[in-house]
Amino acid sequence: MITEVRKYLVLGTQDDLDLFFERAQQNGNLEFISHFSRKNIELPPDIHNLVLALKILKKLPLRKKYDGAWEISYANHIAKRVIELRDEIEKMNEEKRLLEAEIHRVAPFGDFSMEDIDFIQEQAHRKIQFFCKKTDKTSSAVLGNEVIYVGTEYDLDYFIAINTVARTYPGMIEMRIDRSASELKLQLQILNESIHDLEVELKSYSGHKEFLNEALLEQVNDYKLSEVKKDVARPIQSTSLFSIEAWVPKSKETLLHGLLDGLSVHCERIKIEDDDKVPTFMENEGCSKMGEDLVKIYDTPATTDKDPSGWVFWSFALFFAMIVADGGYGILYLALALYMKYKFPDIQGYSKRMLKMVMILSGFVIVWGVLTCSFFGMNFSRNSILGEISPTQYMVKKKAEYHLQRKDDVYQDWVHEFPKVQTATTADEFLDYTIAQKGHRNISMASAEFNDNILLELSLFVGVIHLSLSFLRYLRRNLAGLGWVLFMIGGYLFFPIKLNATSMLEFMGLVTPEFARDLGIQLICFGIGTSLVLAVIQKKWAGLGEILNAIQVFADVLSYLRLYALALAGIIMAETFNDMGVAIGLLGGFIVVLLGHSVNILLGVMAGVIHGLRLNFIEWYHFSFDGGGRLFKPLRLLKSEEE
Repeated sequence: MITEVRKYLVLGTQDDLDLFFERAQQNGNLEFISHFSRKNIELPPDIHNLVLALKILKKLPLRKKYDGAWEISYANHIAKRVIELRDEIEKMNEEKRLLEAEIHRVAPFGDFSMEDIDFIQEQAHRKIQFFCKKTDKTSSAVLGNEVIYVGTEYDLDYFIAINTVARTYPGMIEMRIDRSASELKLQLQILNESIHDLEVELKSYSGHKEFLNEALLEQVNDYKLSEVKKDVARPIQSTSLFSIEAWVPKSKETLLHGLLDGLSVHCERIKIEDDDKVPTFMENEGCSKMGEDLVKIYDTPATTDKDPSGWVFWSFALFFAMIVADGGYGILYLALALYMKYKFPDIQGYSKRMLKMVMILSGFVIVWGVLTCSFFGMNFSRNSILGEISPTQYMVKKKAEYHLQRKDDVYQDWVHEFPKVQTATTADEFLDYTIAQKGHRNISMASAEFNDNILLELSLFVGVIHLSLSFLRYLRRNLAGLGWVLFMIGGYLFFPIKLNATSMLEFMGLVTPEFARDLGIQLICFGIGTSLVLAVIQKKWAGLGEILNAIQVFADVLSYLRLYALALAGIIMAETFNDMGVAIGLLGGFIVVLLGHSVNILLGVMAGVIHGLRLNFIEWYHFSFDGGGRLFKPLRLLKSEEE
């Protein structure tokens, strides 16, 4: 929930200033108000070095944990040394790259000594030069006896020229060589040894990660404490009094008074000014806390908002399950989550909540897979155990029975495609008489189409319910929402009749088509009128613009069709990979099925997360979320996750 945050003025003597702030930091429930602009504050060099050193060491394999003295000065020394080693290694690696390139460049000339070359030039009064030339140009070139061919590498020919003076040759490039390949290789060997020694030293510090992390936390805590103290004001310059303002959650007020015990410090609640940016304090537990983590991904609720954490979490779980739409994948997710829990039994905080969220999402996916009779893209008979308990299979039979009894257009279309359907007397016979081969499978075409129709309608039905809850949550703030709820219900009843489609409410026997048509059009008109009237009552003449929301509401409901579309895409991919596996054979087919389902699982997770959250953050937030808030950030001691 979102708890009210109150503004306090704290007054005290200079003698108790340090102790007060230390207690406040340990308490962790006061956000001190700064009246100074502090944009782009640079962190102290020691903190910056520790952060950089931890990033470097994070990439290294863990060594024996450091168990020596925990001194800040030593931690700062280690951090500096780690950064120095990293810089030296990078510099030497660049030098190594250049050396290797130089070796590759001079290698065609073989092994020679530059000292011998210099001696020959001096004693013989000759100039020795090195050249290269493209191979395709060498055959047409006329070279003198002073030019000696050495060899060919790739598409270049290499030459040595011996003259009394330096010369140039058309089409040939002179190569400046300071060191021979053997000399370069020796230097490279020495450089590799130096790099190895530095890497060994750097890896020896990997066991200091926990030590450096604790040192970082301690220094950050000290830094934050010192920064907060800069906001202290001196109301009376000639006295030792200090004052500072702070935000305190209503539920934490007793803790504020408790930390003042024994101190010459007094606090008093003061009025919140119009230009104050009041922080949002979110206080949740259990699943709502996981929902809070999701809410913070998109935006921070305003202080005027109702906490959407619980709503977002459970809606996201349902949408994720509907998009993945495969109980088999849910079992794999759950197995992975249980393995992670076994592998890391001591994780705490955010990581623990994320793991718990994966388990809950896995459970939702498994349950939805059972309800829709979908596991690894395989088809299950209506008479199987899954088929017997699946609500969607039950509705498929009810839909078939409905069309069989009415002998309507849907029935006639199936009779035209499968004449044997005309002899069917039961829903099971109707569905069985439409069996046809699809790929390597025999499936009931009517059953598959009816099932798709039901899933599509379920997506719209869920959308109507989800958006209705959004309107009803903020009904006191937006009375017109009641009219739009009626409008959506009316649309759900009326439009299937207009499109000559059969709604679930009809084939389940809850309403007749005539009743749905008449009630639906009445609710649409009454809903629009109600929303307009209530908007004018609440907002005066500005409420006339409410009529424009009709298109917005209609579009938002249709946006929930993505639940069906993404689920259908995943199902089709799973079935396709299964068919390909059967066609290829045992070994190759197993590989195709494994790789195919792996890709489908990855895409399913991406689609489930992105679109499952999007329906909450865009469509649902549109009618029940102000946003634009600022999170409550108290002065508190940073601690490691283990603590």
